[in-house]
Amino acid sequence: MAPAVHRGRVARGGAPTTSFLLRVAVSLALLGLLFAFVDRGALGRRLGAADPGRLAVVVAIVTADRLLMAWKWWLLVRGREAAVSLWAAIRAYYLASFAGWFLPMTVGADVVRIAALAGGGRTPGLVASVVLERAVGALAQGVLAVVSLGFLLALGLGARIGPGDRWAVVGVLAAALLAFPISFRVAAWIARRLPATGGLPGTLRALALAYAGYAGSTPLVLAFFGLTLFEGAFPVAYHYVVGKALGLDPGWSFYVATVPLVFLVARLPVSLGGLGVLELSFVYLAGLLGLGRTDAFSIAVLAEALVLLSLAPGAVAYLFPASVAVAAVQERHP
Repeated sequence: MAPAVHRGRVARGGAPTTSFLLRVAVSLALLGLLFAFVDRGALGRRLGAADPGRLAVVVAIVTADRLLMAWKWWLLVRGREAAVSLWAAIRAYYLASFAGWFLPMTVGADVVRIAALAGGGRTPGLVASVVLERAVGALAQGVLAVVSLGFLLALGLGARIGPGDRWAVVGVLAAALLAFPISFRVAAWIARRLPATGGLPGTLRALALAYAGYAGSTPLVLAFFGLTLFEGAFPVAYHYVVGKALGLDPGWSFYVATVPLVFLVARLPVSLGGLGVLELSFVYLAGLLGLGRTDAFSIAVLAEALVLLSLAPGAVAYLFPASVAVAAVQERHP
């Protein structure tokens, strides 16, 4: 058995995984590359002159975004697991966010979130809720990326984004949206072919049944999708306020055209929480729209720093566990 998460702490007996170290290396390399190509003196002056009041507003927006994420997930969990409280879901979400960023564990952030609430036969439903959350989140991010693409075209980048590229993006998104409802039928089909026994087959059957059960909760799934689209406005908003705090105001359309696309690219599991990938993507797109590298990087890096600051409740949950999370995470070495 690998180190267990007990009383909110990770036992220190295991070494960080190769995957974790590679993601850290990618993040550091990309950030180092950006630092090499920006005016570091101007960057320091820009960051040093940031408006503290607006920075506090950013932390408030990011916190509201995190609470919305947790509440949305709680709605899905309640669809299968009525006994889970909203506070427990929020706490688990913050704990998982902190773990995903800062703890070199072989277990992922989603597993931490599930384990913080696991017990009493709830695990299949919790896993199904996370799988559905990730699937709907990817679809919503795709829709928002298409909106960004439209704004990029409106802002004059039609020559760089040809008709073939546009139709390819729309086609992939349309195919994903059409295929999504079929996933519930596929899960039901898998469940029918697995034995109702113990062990891995029984576990997979329970998970498939829990996921397929969401097919009968169409209003819940649609509401979750709508809330996820709404949630996409929060990163646009806090990047806008960060820009204002730094004395930069390229306009709302600039952020709508860039931030959703940047967040879609940052989903690639190649860096630590998207760090480095997010900043590099933002600087690239901002450059296409006429914002200098140093100014764009100052917005991106300060926004990311404030997002990390907003995870402080996750650190508190990790260091001072509540009874709901005392028992639970065990990870297995591959």
